[in-house]
Amino acid sequence: MNLRSFLSIFIILIPLCSFCQSITPQTLNNGGGSSPYMEWSITESVSVASFIAPGFSLNTGVLQPNTNVVTSINEYGPAVFGSQITIGPNPTSNILHIKARFTQAGSLSYQLIDAKSAIIFTHEVGTIFNSYEKDILMENYPSGIFYMKVFFKPNNGNGISGIYKIIKL
Repeated sequence: MNLRSFLSIFIILIPLCSFCQSITPQTLNNGGGSSPYMEWSITESVSVASFIAPGFSLNTGVLQPNTNVVTSINEYGPAVFGSQITIGPNPTSNILHIKARFTQAGSLSYQLIDAKSAIIFTHEVGTIFNSYEKDILMENYPSGIFYMKVFFKPNNGNGISGIYKIIKL
């Protein structure tokens, strides 16, 4: 009887343990929305990816704010630059990778700003012709919310800027 009870419990517990949730610092927002009065996010995902199709953009990383209800930010990076600039992984614990791809030459610079609006890092890239990639070490900064403000001034045209929300674990 003991062997039978043990096997019964064993057979029941193994499938339950194989579907347990793993809690790690890499859980990411997967959905959400906004209204004129608030923003919300739902569910979580363990991947960081960006998929873009005509009229749609899917990012399984941290949701960028869509309204200025919480932050009063009007220059949302994804709305300004679209897929020309990607920043990730987000959230990050060590390295933040910036990738920019533009169809025209221009001057690029960016600033890392903390939650108190203090500029803690500035980088003047200079003129880029097509693409730019850079890793920023985040290990010396405390955990919290940061904002990356990106400036791009094409050689022929007006400059644009966008702000991205970054979470440091």
